[in-house]
Amino acid sequence: MIARLFAHLDWHPAHATLVAGVLVLGGFFLTEVNWGFLSIAALGTFGPGILREFGFLNDQDEFQRRAARRAGYHAFLTAGLFTFLLVSYIRSGERNMGEPEAIVTLILAVLWFTWFLSSLLSYWGPQKTVSRILTTFGAVWLVFVLISHILSPIELIMESLVVIPFFLLAYISRRWPKIAGICLIAAACFFFYLFGLYEIFGENPLDRGRGFVIVMFEGPLLVSGIILLRSGSNADDNEEEETEMQSQDS
Repeated sequence: MIARLFAHLDWHPAHATLVAGVLVLGGFFLTEVNWGFLSIAALGTFGPGILREFGFLNDQDEFQRRAARRAGYHAFLTAGLFTFLLVSYIRSGERNMGEPEAIVTLILAVLWFTWFLSSLLSYWGPQKTVSRILTTFGAVWLVFVLISHILSPIELIMESLVVIPFFLLAYISRRWPKIAGICLIAAACFFFYLFGLYEIFGENPLDRGRGFVIVMFEGPLLVSGIILLRSGSNADDNEEEETEMQSQDS
């Protein structure tokens, strides 16, 4: 059954990747018991790459190795720049940034999100990546609603309706990327206001995990919208070039 699902998604992960995925999910799930289990997620995230670099694991072709190193470089650039700017902001005056754990978690979120998104884009391309991110987004939201309101049927039905736009945009993104891109950027702005995330510009910027929410919730919506707008523009340019070539041939 799992093999059929991967085949449908046009994804053929190596065994090490599957094991790493289980470790990551298990590690994050077990943090509800003790945050020490986050080390399991760290092993799943970085372990395969370390083993490949030392030559103990050889399960990737040349394309996959280039994509992995490109994603790692993107993560280094983004997280490195963000960390420098954050340190510059904190040390340039009296700042109330809360607990140090919030800052470290935010940097880790930026690093992981950039690496993950770059990896998917290298493997699937822009439109397919965004479509599957939105589908996953909707599915995770639906599971969260089911767990939260399993004993309240009315609230369960009402909040389950929120997932419909995610699945709808996942479909639209494959056919009309520009329209989906505009809708995603608008949705990111709406949720930024709805959840009060604009308070990150206040006196306690990282209070209540605002930075983490912006990266892990707002980030996929906003970045996916930008990717689709660029993808739609490139598609239009390619169509114009093909039309010009056909007219010249005729």
